[in-house]
Amino acid sequence: MKDAKVGKLRIYGTVLAVSVMIFVMAPIAFAQQYADILHGQWFKLNLSLKGYTIGADGETVLGKGSGSAHAYLYMSYGASGYTITTCMQDDNDDNIWHLWTALTPIPIANIYGATYPQVWDFQGNSLQFYNGAETHNAYPTFYTKITAEGATLKNASISNVACAVYVDLGGGEYGTGSCTIKGPLVPAAKVGTAVPAPCRP
Repeated sequence: MKDAKVGKLRIYGTVLAVSVMIFVMAPIAFAQQYADILHGQWFKLNLSLKGYTIGADGETVLGKGSGSAHAYLYMSYGASGYTITTCMQDDNDDNIWHLWTALTPIPIANIYGATYPQVWDFQGNSLQFYNGAETHNAYPTFYTKITAEGATLKNASISNVACAVYVDLGGGEYGTGSCTIKGPLVPAAKVGTAVPAPCRP
């Protein structure tokens, strides 16, 4: 337990530092005219991870590594803000997809930009991507480009200002490092064919 706590504290410290930076840049979240513009939208993501494996003693660096994968992300807007769902393919079985839905929504007050683009502050809450073997806990700050005509969404994309990752490797070992999360909107007309059926509600 000690090593896991050490890793998480380091990640939270990084996330906190990024959050403070964002508050300095934009201390007030102005009311957004079309706050729900991304409700019901899918994004196809490219994930890139790089970092180090830390031993069960919480101190020993066992090695470094990197990797990449694809995943899907769905946004649902409600009274508490945006709830995000991720969907990732199983590493060992292409027919299995793993869904994860965040328990904590992102409040509109944490989305900066009365107009577009926007910065989304997760305030230390994670996005989880599970591949059937490992859960990758990503702690991002999103930069979201949106093209719209009034309340009509035309296009959008996600990238990250910052992103830390934590992976519980079992046996007390864990991975810690940085991540990149980016990807385009899946047009509504293409969701039925572009987003795998097991991902769709």
